[in-house]
Amino acid sequence: MQEQTLWKNVVLQNVIDSLGVFQWFSRLNKKYHIEAKDWMGSKDFNLVCSYADLQPDYITKIYKDIKQHTHYLTATDIRYLLYEQIVRRS
Repeated sequence: MQEQTLWKNVVLQNVIDSLGVFQWFSRLNKKYHIEAKDWMGSKDFNLVCSYADLQPDYITKIYKDIKQHTHYLTATDIRYLLYEQIVRRS
């Protein structure tokens, strides 16, 4: 069960990075953002979702839904919403 929570947090962090939402400024943020977007939908992404007992399509839907609202949500709001949808979902 702890391993599943770990993989859920990996998926969570990828969605956050793919949204381009970072707590702190770093010159590497753009690189992380691009890499996370490229990873979503890949075979590795699907594998990690299976480890986390999550459906990749469900994660992609969450990503698209949150992306529509990033212009007015703070990084903390987004992290909380994603945490509730991905990690606490059982």
